[in-house]
Amino acid sequence: MNLVSLLIPIALFAMIFGIVYIAITASNRQKIAMIEAGMNPNDKDDEGFSPWSNGYLFIFVPLGIILGNVLAHYTNFLDAGQLGLLGAFLFGGLGMLLARRQNDKKKQDSGE
Repeated sequence: MNLVSLLIPIALFAMIFGIVYIAITASNRQKIAMIEAGMNPNDKDDEGFSPWSNGYLFIFVPLGIILGNVLAHYTNFLDAGQLGLLGAFLFGGLGMLLARRQNDKKKQDSGE
């Protein structure tokens, strides 16, 4: 067995372990800092999160891929894969903008 083919899975698992370890310790340090500052760590303010954002992404990204593929079929501008990826990014961004707009409008209506 080649040494490189042995080191790649080991490095992959070490990298995943390192990322998870750093994420968990950073969360614990943040909670400890909040407790020391007299704040309740269970009271989290989820300003940017909207449950609609995932829905908009799940709708607009496939729509962008489909429209990119249809556009590639009728034009010779780019390949279907390139236009599908471009459509996914454009429509995904549009979906995120719509989710943000809806979230801001909801906060404005509730008087926050």
